[in-house]
Amino acid sequence: MTKEFFSYSETRQLFQTLEEITRRSNVSRAQAFEDTIRASVAALAAETMEPEYFEAIKAHTKGEIGKRGVDLMPVFLAQTVDAMSRTDNDVLGDLFQGCISYGEHSLYLTPPSVAQLMAKMTIDETEDGDNRDTSISDPCCGSGIPLIEAGKLRPKAELVGQDIDARCARLAAINLGLRQKYGWIICGNTLTSEVQFVYRIGSFFHKGPQGRRRGVIREVPPEQCPVLPELQHHTKQSLLDTLDEESFPNSVPEQNVPQIIEIPDWVLRLEQCHALQEQSEEQQNSPIHRSEENRAEGDLKTDTAKPQKPSPENDDEPPKTQQALF
Repeated sequence: MTKEFFSYSETRQLFQTLEEITRRSNVSRAQAFEDTIRASVAALAAETMEPEYFEAIKAHTKGEIGKRGVDLMPVFLAQTVDAMSRTDNDVLGDLFQGCISYGEHSLYLTPPSVAQLMAKMTIDETEDGDNRDTSISDPCCGSGIPLIEAGKLRPKAELVGQDIDARCARLAAINLGLRQKYGWIICGNTLTSEVQFVYRIGSFFHKGPQGRRRGVIREVPPEQCPVLPELQHHTKQSLLDTLDEESFPNSVPEQNVPQIIEIPDWVLRLEQCHALQEQSEEQQNSPIHRSEENRAEGDLKTDTAKPQKPSPENDDEPPKTQQALF
């Protein structure tokens, strides 16, 4: 199993709480994380997402009160708030990447230092930072850190984040809500405009059965999100610009292609015969071939110089084989 890794020391405490929720509820760590994040979002919604909350804790209510997995979910949220208030680190994103996703499907969150650099490169710091009409969008927001860094340069800007992963969208909503930012978090596919859910981020009050509550996250129907049509239009226009005819011309410019002349077969055969003849001549003139010829001539001279033993039989007498014939 892949070993956990964390960038912040505060994340280790969250990890231990998550492991205890996993043990008490007898579920996988991934399910415990997702259910805890869903319950945390609902807890920050001022009782406007109660069905979502009860659906999230359904698998964690078994056992004795005080020893159930659901009893540790408020502890997890309290530890998250405490870590953010003391360090301003993305402990939830660190926990998600370090012990849940492990970079699955190339899912790596943008480090804060890189997010800060990107914000300074894309936002003009000389402009008026108090402009409330400014909107900053991130089509692949992850846990929302690039938006948070951009919001530091534009404190009153409306931050709009979108991500196809529901876990990342909820992490971004918590990060922006606890940092008192305003904007929208959209869970959906940026390219196909498919939307799963939309969160409105910002402080609000809601009067429920338990009295007046203050929240920072509200779920709204996608059709009531005013920035969604603008985002979809902007995305569509960007795709059309990418597929512009100037980028992909229909006609290929003419080129000076040399004329190809077909060679008859008999010319090819003649060249092959000529090449074989040259190869044979080279082999005959090679030193190895000459040494073999000299060796053969020397052996022939040696055999000629050897004295011939006289035959015991008379030379006039035919061989025995011939005698047998006559």
